[in-house]
Amino acid sequence: MVMVLAKNNRKSKRNKYSLRLLSSSTIRILYISSFAILAMGFFSAFNKKAMSSSKIVTNQPTTNRHITSSTSSLNHLSIPEIENRLEGAIWSFFAGDALASPTHWYYGGERQIISEYGHKISDYTKPNKKLAGSILNKSDLNGGGRSKSMSTSSTATIIGDIINHGKQKLWSPNESNHYHGTLQRGENTLEVSLARVLMKSIVNNDGIFDANHFRDAYITFMTTPGSHNDTYASTCHRMFFANMIFRQLNPKDCPDNDHHNVDTMDGLILPTIVALAGIRTHIISTNNNDNHNNPELTTTVNDEVQKSAAECAAVTRRSSVLEGMSSLWATVVLEAVRNPNDDEFLNKFNEFSKQAIKRPSNPRVGDSSTMSACYLSSSLPGLVDMVAKYMPNNNDSDGGGGGGGGGDRVWQGLLANANVGGENVHRGSVMGAILGARAGFNQIPSQLVNGLYPLSELEKEIDDFVRAVVQVPPTLKSSDRIVSDS
Repeated sequence: MVMVLAKNNRKSKRNKYSLRLLSSSTIRILYISSFAILAMGFFSAFNKKAMSSSKIVTNQPTTNRHITSSTSSLNHLSIPEIENRLEGAIWSFFAGDALASPTHWYYGGERQIISEYGHKISDYTKPNKKLAGSILNKSDLNGGGRSKSMSTSSTATIIGDIINHGKQKLWSPNESNHYHGTLQRGENTLEVSLARVLMKSIVNNDGIFDANHFRDAYITFMTTPGSHNDTYASTCHRMFFANMIFRQLNPKDCPDNDHHNVDTMDGLILPTIVALAGIRTHIISTNNNDNHNNPELTTTVNDEVQKSAAECAAVTRRSSVLEGMSSLWATVVLEAVRNPNDDEFLNKFNEFSKQAIKRPSNPRVGDSSTMSACYLSSSLPGLVDMVAKYMPNNNDSDGGGGGGGGGDRVWQGLLANANVGGENVHRGSVMGAILGARAGFNQIPSQLVNGLYPLSELEKEIDDFVRAVVQVPPTLKSSDRIVSDS
């Protein structure tokens, strides 16, 4: 039985790991060593030492236990390695959004950023309250796109009265306000706040995405005053609640499309979280099959995750284009977590690139050339190229703990994205999910974690999410896993 170092308490993660999980290669060495020790007759001494620091699970339920090691190989990754990649993905997902919020829709690029903030973005920064050239003042309070309004006799407005409570004055035609000027330093925009709602929904549903459960949670969150601090709400949300309030439609029929502002990059935010939760399907399927590398098994898992991602996209938007892209993207996200081989993952990523933008990724791209608007057709090429350019790999550092090392590249990539401007917040999030998964949590710099707001709440929600989706299946023998006493 292999003993690996347990993770430190979550609070100590804020100051980065002091101990690192053992790499897969180290685990293999330990296997050989342990059998050698057995043959030499020292097993009893080894076992006594192991039992002093770990507790072997018997037939007790594991629902409330945090798994810290496993001898089962899940596509060449142990349970703690998968946890490490998941945590890296989620923290970096939040970071990509929060770092870019000050410069969201800055189409003047680096020059405009320096003019507004006095320097390039180099850390989490509170967005300015005002933004010259902002089109927030042209956006429709009661529906999608620009002001044309689904006029009714009601004096209530969707923005201000139904959602984004008290923010309608900031959308005034006489104002020129920043889209996220009400956020704190390191705080997330609305779409990523909804990702937190989705994570809680998955946790409350035993680690599984359920569209009906999430829809209810979405409506409750959006219609509750003070549930978030963002100023802006995208077209899809304004149309959804206009349909629900003014047209009195069933919530299942409220997703809509103005054929301009819905098939957009922000539509990939929620499916990314569902794809990360898909690791649960991977773990269960792998442990129920003796041949872990069975191509049919991988196809089955991918199909299930793709279906869930498309269903998630359809909760808030009516878009067959987005559902299709969410399905493709979900496979990339899942692969980023479960496949430790850099070359194999890059091949999978380029398969996605060829399907999505009709060419392989370009890792030599100039950052500024990737600036784009939010529409999928224009934003996907920049996403693909920036991920390829800043992707960590096993050559960047020791790569211990199931990640590919190179955590500094995650931070560098997300800062580069923030300094591009344009539609960079949602691109930053989905980009962060891939980069963070490839590096692993214990490789990313503590600065990336510590600057997020509200840190303690995020820490708990991420921990709960990882525990929920990385559950040890009942088919895995209790003797095959070790848990900490905490």
